[in-house]
Amino acid sequence: MPRRIRPLLALAVAFVVLGFVSASIASEATFKIIVHPDNPSDSVSRDFLRDAFLKKEVEWHGDTLLPIDLSSKSAVRDRFTKEVLRKSPAQLRTYWAQQVFSGRGVPPPAFASPADVVKYVLAHPGAVGYVPIDVDPGKAKVIPIR
Repeated sequence: MPRRIRPLLALAVAFVVLGFVSASIASEATFKIIVHPDNPSDSVSRDFLRDAFLKKEVEWHGDTLLPIDLSSKSAVRDRFTKEVLRKSPAQLRTYWAQQVFSGRGVPPPAFASPADVVKYVLAHPGAVGYVPIDVDPGKAKVIPIR
């Protein structure tokens, strides 16, 4: 193999390896979706969740849809915002500022602790929230995103 090709081959291999490592880190779950135990859903689409948390959907299985956020200081919220809502935290703040200013809506309530999110979800049949992956959801139902 010519000497000029070896560095290029090594560089190509490095990019492939880094691509696999970054893809596995990006796909590592940091949150889980929780709903009321009576919710009949076995999974939820990313698009439905996005519409729910942007309050473009208002009903789910006959109940008023009640999305619940974690505090804006939560790293899990940032990850949820990027992965599900497809917005940066700054874009989400701008979106809600525009909605509030125009009188079209207010953001979902935000709770400081995952335990409060779980309590709220358990008390409201139409609630949907997310908690860190390592949090015990109690009797709340965990559903995957499809």
